[in-house]
Amino acid sequence: MGTNKRYADAIDRRVDERTERVLMRIPPCTIPMQAYGQRPLEWPADRPAVWAWVSWPHKPAERVAAIAHGWNDRVVVVHWMSPAGELNTVVWRNAVTRRGERAHG
Repeated sequence: MGTNKRYADAIDRRVDERTERVLMRIPPCTIPMQAYGQRPLEWPADRPAVWAWVSWPHKPAERVAAIAHGWNDRVVVVHWMSPAGELNTVVWRNAVTRRGERAHG
């Protein structure tokens, strides 16, 4: 007896959608507080738009358009919107550049 192709396709789509919803809930990797260094984080009222390289436990790092909420000489706290809603993480300072600046090199 054969398999109904439309039924199999519908099941595959549902599995793909469920998998995507699960993957969207996996939070990004973050820098542990012990790595922040001695300087306290600054939380300025002016929050610049930045590009930030964000690491994930389940996929390659990606460059996201984010807002820098706080920083010190080592790390930056960034927030951005994703299909799953607002996300935030702490990244190394050298993984962040202001949006609008040209990359050198």
